[in-house]
Amino acid sequence: MNLKISKKVFLTIIQLLLGIVIIVILLQQADTKRVFEIISRADLKYVIVASLLIVAASMMIASSFFFIMSSLKYKVGFLSCFQANFAGQLASDITPGRAGYFITPFVMGALSNTPFEACLVATIVSGMADFLIRALLAVLSVICLIGPVESISGVQWIVVASALILAASALSFATLLWSDKPRKLLFKLRRFKRLSMFLDPYVARFENFQREGAKAKTSLIPVFSAMFSTCIFDSAALYFFSLSVGVELPPILFLFIHSLVSSFTYLPLTLAGLGVQEGVLAALLQIFGVPLTQGLSISLLFRFFYTVTDFIGLPPILKIGFSKVFEERKL
Repeated sequence: MNLKISKKVFLTIIQLLLGIVIIVILLQQADTKRVFEIISRADLKYVIVASLLIVAASMMIASSFFFIMSSLKYKVGFLSCFQANFAGQLASDITPGRAGYFITPFVMGALSNTPFEACLVATIVSGMADFLIRALLAVLSVICLIGPVESISGVQWIVVASALILAASALSFATLLWSDKPRKLLFKLRRFKRLSMFLDPYVARFENFQREGAKAKTSLIPVFSAMFSTCIFDSAALYFFSLSVGVELPPILFLFIHSLVSSFTYLPLTLAGLGVQEGVLAALLQIFGVPLTQGLSISLLFRFFYTVTDFIGLPPILKIGFSKVFEERKL
């Protein structure tokens, strides 16, 4: 166990360092002094609006949790959904591919005294909707921006690959929720004695999970609406960060740009796409005539305030306890 933890810590440090190295290289290319001058002079009113939009985007995710839990007939307060989502987002900021977000059902269950299976359904259904929307928007972005994006064709295949990964993840979530095949596979595997001892404790919980998942279908329309609103708010935040440093581009353009950029955060190269996201965003803005210094300033502002607002999730984690939230758990 300690060896596994050591490997995880080592990998996390390596990915953090890789992200920092990418940021340093970007700063050197853009002129570090000039970048920080632009950031220090950013228009405060636009920065505040952008930060509020980031929080609003997270509130939409919390709303999707609330819709799902209501469809499952559990009385979970919106505040618990809100706190659990921010706790998950905070954990996702320090994990590759934002995998840390899956502490969310543990936090929600602890805050609301709700069965874990129901909280897991809320997290997975929201994630499925989010992945499908982001995958679709990423592909549409490449199509709509095909003219200007031709100059960075090397990035196109990565975006498409990322979109396919997101779509495949969404399909996997749907299969776990609503297909009978995983349950049948589970029963087939139980025929092997060694596997049976390991799988037996999970069978009843998986069946409960699928029962709750079946009831969650009634919430799909409001969930997809909430998750699409999240993309709109995040894109608007990016637009206002751009305005704060004197960059004016059509607002609709930022929906496409954000969709392309966000697809990179799920690639497990660095922690939450650190450095990769900033580099891609700055490169895309350059295509539309934004100097690298301003483009990198926008991307760093977006990263900083996106991470800072996620610290709203720290109090619930402290309340429950780091060890209880982050220790290995069984479904």
